[in-house]
Amino acid sequence: MGASMGMGFMAVFAVSGSVVLVASQVHKRLLSDFMKRIESEICVGPEKYHEKKRVRFADDVVEPSGNNKEYRKRNSMSKADEFVKMPLNRQILYKGMIQNRTLQSQNCM
Repeated sequence: MGASMGMGFMAVFAVSGSVVLVASQVHKRLLSDFMKRIESEICVGPEKYHEKKRVRFADDVVEPSGNNKEYRKRNSMSKADEFVKMPLNRQILYKGMIQNRTLQSQNCM
C-alpha cells in the first residue's frame, strides 16, 4: 500500500506541475498579445519618434525667377499623368502602399 501511495503522490505531483507550467506559458502569451494590441492602438513605437530629415538641394538647382505658379504649370505634369506613364506593376505596388498607409492611419486614430 505504501508503494502505490508513493506512485499516486508522484502522479499528482507530475500532473500539477505540468498544469502550472502550461498555465504560466498561456499567461505569458496572452500578456504579450495584449501588450502588442495596446501598443498598436496607442500607436507608440520606435518608428514614430524618428527625426524629420532636412532636404539639401544641390548647388546647381535653379530657382524660378518670377511667378512660381506659372513655372510649375509649365514644367510639371499632373499626378494622374505621372501615374499613367508608370508601368502597371509599379502602379499596383503604389496603390497597395497607399491603401496600407490609409489603413494604418485609420487604426491609429
